[in-house]
Amino acid sequence: MKELATDTLNGSKVIISIDRKNRPIDNIVIEPSITNKEYEKKCPFCSGNEKYIEEETFIINKDEKWIVKSVKNKYPIIDDNELNKVRGEHDVIIDNYKHNSNFYNMSKEEFYYLLLIYKKRFKDLKEDKKIKFVCLFKNYLRDAGASLMHPHSQIISLPFVPPILEREYEICEEFYKKMGINMYDNLIKEELENKKRVIYSDDDFLVFIPEICRFTGDIVILLKDNTYFYDIDENRLENLSVIMRKLFTKLYKEYGNCPFNMYLHTHPVNQKNDYKNKYNVHFHIVLRKFNFGGFELSTGIYVSSEASEDIAEKLKFN
Repeated sequence: MKELATDTLNGSKVIISIDRKNRPIDNIVIEPSITNKEYEKKCPFCSGNEKYIEEETFIINKDEKWIVKSVKNKYPIIDDNELNKVRGEHDVIIDNYKHNSNFYNMSKEEFYYLLLIYKKRFKDLKEDKKIKFVCLFKNYLRDAGASLMHPHSQIISLPFVPPILEREYEICEEFYKKMGINMYDNLIKEELENKKRVIYSDDDFLVFIPEICRFTGDIVILLKDNTYFYDIDENRLENLSVIMRKLFTKLYKEYGNCPFNMYLHTHPVNQKNDYKNKYNVHFHIVLRKFNFGGFELSTGIYVSSEASEDIAEKLKFN
């Protein structure tokens, strides 16, 4: 049976078609293709190859060597050239000094340092009052859009709010006007009562898969209060690093070295109405195991091929 539904978080139209999960391409377990090399001579992001980096923007050191750093993107989507009609900054965040590091094998300490630099660069970029949104994302492996194999993320400051975020804010605004409460508070309550789609929950975060997802198996790590991303304290960042370590361990066990995209949705910046009391910060992790193609690109309507509760059941951890 096919069904037209609406994404829980952003209002996108989704076709539910569970029998498509039997497609051969969606049943392939991706075999590990992780390099064993901690250092690659020609990699611009490896420790020891600093000569390839034109401009570093922030560095976290330990034992007199860098662990994680951010650098200006050599091929930016956007930059601050005065001739541009749209201006901002675009950094590459080098997740780890080791070439063979990735989210599936990083320690909780390495996740913590990475989250610290995410927060630091976000906070720096928002200080430009012309900036309205800070976009933070990660592509892992070429099938997810990565251009280099060394582990890295990206952060971009934009002088406008992307349309999909505008829509999310509108949905939260409408819910608040109608119900008088934060939509995410209500969602947390419902998911904890339902239990089936919850992967993990503690005092700070809820990890779950929404009932209806634009992308099949869209894992959401949701902050349980409405704190700004750049104000999250170090204790909660430590907690989040543990959560990420456990989650990616489970993902690797279930799906192997699977390409993925991760991105942060958060409040707009430098605007009078920043939806502080109506919106909660959350990460999305989209596994590229569940493919999409011409139909989705031509219509903007995505097909969900596996029930959220079935995927969540495989990934639950304590």
